[in-house]
Amino acid sequence: MLAISPRQILADGTVRQHGAPASQQPFVVRLLGADDLPTLETFRTLIFEALPDIDAYFPETQDFAALHLGDRGVTFGAEVEGRLIACAVIGLPRAGLPSFAADLAEPRPAPEVTAHMASCMVHPDYRGNHLQKYFVGLRTLYAVAAGRPHHLTRIALSNPVSLRNMLDCGYTVRRILVMHGTRYRYLLYRDLLSAPTPFDAAALRIIAIRDRDAQMRAIDDGLIGVQVVDTAAGVSLAFAAANGPQRS
Repeated sequence: MLAISPRQILADGTVRQHGAPASQQPFVVRLLGADDLPTLETFRTLIFEALPDIDAYFPETQDFAALHLGDRGVTFGAEVEGRLIACAVIGLPRAGLPSFAADLAEPRPAPEVTAHMASCMVHPDYRGNHLQKYFVGLRTLYAVAAGRPHHLTRIALSNPVSLRNMLDCGYTVRRILVMHGTRYRYLLYRDLLSAPTPFDAAALRIIAIRDRDAQMRAIDDGLIGVQVVDTAAGVSLAFAAANGPQRS
């Protein structure tokens, strides 16, 4: 864990608010601390209640937010005039604790060198500002500085927007998991120790995201998901050979 004060501004920028005048609003980013927990919990409740499809996000355990304010990870917060408009969590698993890497095929990285790109939440009034990708960049830098080059995340099959964003950031789909009884999640992985190389677009297998069984068969065949594409069949996922060139 890096010792960074919640009072320290880590980054800044501007965002546009839906329904507001055209001018950009300045925002700052900092790590949230224990004093921010009530505000963070209120913000998370707002996001959950505004979800158009509850399958897209399954609320974590009651103590998740508190644990990721310095014990098992950190939480970045973006603020406009002191008001939280977005947050993003990075989990830093330890030996003996749950790790997303446990669902990867062998050989898998140890928990101590992995990082979880966990929940990223943006206030509905500020979506469309590319904040999800922005937070991927900040969390990547934090993870690398913490000596964790193996990054994982989970995304609902019903959330192609986040899936597209994460694939654009260099992640690849490695498995489809069944979680919380009936909820299906992509397991995505990014290895910063592998040299980035583009995939052969001519050799991709395109499968509609709604065709879960076909995607599972592709993964069983040794393929990995690399790109979201729009087809006549709807939003689809392109698969490539896992033993071929991979980007990071």
